[in-house]
Amino acid sequence: MMKSVVKKAIRTAQSELWFLKEAKDEFYYRYRKFSRKPHDKDFGVIALIKKGEPGCFIDVGANQGQSIESIRLFAPRARIESFEPNPGLAQKLTARYQADPLVNVHNVGLSDHPGLMELYVPSYKGFVYDGLASLDIESAKSWINADRVYFFKPDAIEIAKCRCTVETLDTLNLDPIFIKIDVQGTEYSVIEGGLETVRKHQPILMVEGFEEDPRLAGFLASENYDPYVFSDGKLVPGAHHAVNTFLITKARLEKSIIQP
Repeated sequence: MMKSVVKKAIRTAQSELWFLKEAKDEFYYRYRKFSRKPHDKDFGVIALIKKGEPGCFIDVGANQGQSIESIRLFAPRARIESFEPNPGLAQKLTARYQADPLVNVHNVGLSDHPGLMELYVPSYKGFVYDGLASLDIESAKSWINADRVYFFKPDAIEIAKCRCTVETLDTLNLDPIFIKIDVQGTEYSVIEGGLETVRKHQPILMVEGFEEDPRLAGFLASENYDPYVFSDGKLVPGAHHAVNTFLITKARLEKSIIQP
C-alpha cells in the first residue's frame, strides 16, 4: 500500500516538473548501470538460464534502454535484438550502442502484420510518458488516471502520434531464447506475428499484462506453454496476478532452466 502511495506521489510531482524529464531519464540510466541493479527485479529470471544456451534475447518495446541494461546485467554476452518504433528513442539507443556489436536496435514496432501504423504517445501536463506509448490509442491514454496521479485532470492528457514502421517477428529470421514483450496492450499481436518463430525455437516469453488479454490464455493452450512468475529467485507455476508473466514450454524448462 505504502509503495503505491509513494509511486503516485512521484508521478504527480514529475508531471509538474516536466522540464526535468531528460535529466531524470539520464540519471536513472546511470544510477542503474553504476549500482548494477535491474530496472525490474523480474529480469533476475535470466540468471536461471543455463550459460551457453544458444539464441538471442529479443527486447520488444525498448523505450529508454532499461531492458537492454537489465538483460546485460544477468547475461553480459547476450546478443540483443531491440525493437523501438518511436524514432526519437530509437535514435538515442542507436547512438548509445553503436560501438556494441552485440546490440542491434531496430526502429520498428512488432505486430501481427507489416505496414505503417500510428504510434500514440501520451503526456500529462507536459510530461511525456514515452514508456506508455502504444499502437493502440485506448491503451495509450487510459493508464494515466485518478488512481495513479493525485488531483487528476483529464483535460491535461494529450496524445501525440507519429507514423512508424511495423514488421512481424516471423519475417526477421531470428533465433530467440528469450523475448520480453512490453507494448502497452498489443502483446498478443506481437506473439501472433511471431508464431512460427515461437514454435521453432520455443523461447521463454516475458509478457506484461498477461491476465488482461484472454487471447493469451488460448495461446498457452494451443502452443503447450505454461505460465510462471518469478518469486524469491525461482520460477513459480501460475500467473498469480503478477505484472510480468513468464510463458515457458516444458521442453524449454527442462533443457535451459537451472532447477533449484
